[in-house]
Amino acid sequence: MTIPLPISKSIANRLLLLHASKGGDLSLLHIDNSTPDDVQLMYHSLVAVQDAGYTPFKLDLQNCGTAMRMLTAYFAQKQGCEVVLDGTERMHHRPINQLVDALRAMGADIQYLGSEGFPPLLIRGKELDKKQVVLNNPLSTQFVSALLLIGAQVQTTCQSPYITMTQSLLKHTPSLTESIESDWSAAAFWYEYAVLNKSTLFLQGLKHDSLQADKAAVELFRQFGVNTTFENDGVKIIGTGNILSAIAHVDFSSYPDLYPAVFATCFKLGIQMRFSGLESLTIKESNRIDAMNQLLNVNHNMTLSSFDDHRIAMALLCAGYNVDNTDCINKSYPTFISQWKRLQS
Repeated sequence: MTIPLPISKSIANRLLLLHASKGGDLSLLHIDNSTPDDVQLMYHSLVAVQDAGYTPFKLDLQNCGTAMRMLTAYFAQKQGCEVVLDGTERMHHRPINQLVDALRAMGADIQYLGSEGFPPLLIRGKELDKKQVVLNNPLSTQFVSALLLIGAQVQTTCQSPYITMTQSLLKHTPSLTESIESDWSAAAFWYEYAVLNKSTLFLQGLKHDSLQADKAAVELFRQFGVNTTFENDGVKIIGTGNILSAIAHVDFSSYPDLYPAVFATCFKLGIQMRFSGLESLTIKESNRIDAMNQLLNVNHNMTLSSFDDHRIAMALLCAGYNVDNTDCINKSYPTFISQWKRLQS
């Protein structure tokens, strides 16, 4: 079966911010029903404020941490703009103080409207001194990327493929009319499915030379017996059932979004592994450590909670479990459910 994957929201959101910062025409990005909700949210937020001019504005960013971080940096340096950035109750518990502190060091006018260190935020845009700022041990690499995308000089001890991707886009910013590569983090759930069902799938749109950190799925799932072959327009994956006996430890520091799919795979196969690099998982759309640990107490026919987290929902579905809410999957992968149902038929 051929599975067209959604565009990478990590790349798309960075490109939107870069083009907005340069006064570009954002409408050049093709938006349709297959576009992840997070990308649509970023797009419509930027367009809405452009249309509003300097009128005070409030944006509901729902539970989109990327938009909250990227737009905090963007509006902080947009002179004359006054905006409130808010979101869901979960967003009110996702820390943003490291980014706000770095922006304030450059002269930003940002106030917390709720608990100190967390959204919602009131931002009054002004010209910033984009001198070198220090941001070591960030809770999220997006704090560093957000600063880089507005032209700040950032000194950090953090080394991450996500930051490398941002730096690459800064050096060569593709136009919004160019094809944005497909999402490797979305592919991970089909790798999980291929392992557990010994399936052969063609994942359309993935690139061999991708800068996305989640391309690590190729090697991770090779250990679970998935063979990957790169072709012109994607990858062919085959779940062989030949699991390597040497699996022992995975460090998710560079690709935390792969954790739900790998955890579910290990659980279903009864494989014990040691995981590290999980620090950022507690501040995602859910606490993904707790969310996946619900499998440790699962009964055969019980419906599991997605915790309104798209990656938890997809990992559980591909492992064969019933899930209470699948609407949240639209955040990154609007066509997932229809594709998943085709595989069940």
